[in-house]
Amino acid sequence: MGRPVLVGVGNRLRGDDAIGCAVIDELGELEGVKVIDAGNTPENYLEPIARLEPERILIVDACDFGGRPGEFRLFGRDEIERLSYGLLSTHTLPLSLTAEMLARETGADIRLLGVQPARVEFGQDLSVPVAKALPEVVAFVRAWAGA
Repeated sequence: MGRPVLVGVGNRLRGDDAIGCAVIDELGELEGVKVIDAGNTPENYLEPIARLEPERILIVDACDFGGRPGEFRLFGRDEIERLSYGLLSTHTLPLSLTAEMLARETGADIRLLGVQPARVEFGQDLSVPVAKALPEVVAFVRAWAGA
């Protein structure tokens, strides 16, 4: 299945946008898996991730794909560009550009686990539906990583 890297993306101060970071918090350290909390600047981790020479990268982020709050879906790299209009704009660079740069640097299979947010207002915690979905999202990520 290849050496995996998990990247949580989001802003901890903006409600459900923190879901990627919350997943990383819940996972902790995983044997044989590099786990990275990239916050709202995943582009700052391009070089460190490339040095790991991953074969697979999973990015976890809030994504408005029209689902119900807390619903999550796995998207391929080709879909990230299409979804970039629905990705939350708390990142310095579009996530589609970060994914493309990672693909060029690593040759890895890159996937996005998008979690549908309910709210992303500044100063909010995770919404109830997203917080309830967190254990299921974490279980999915563990299974994806083979941990």
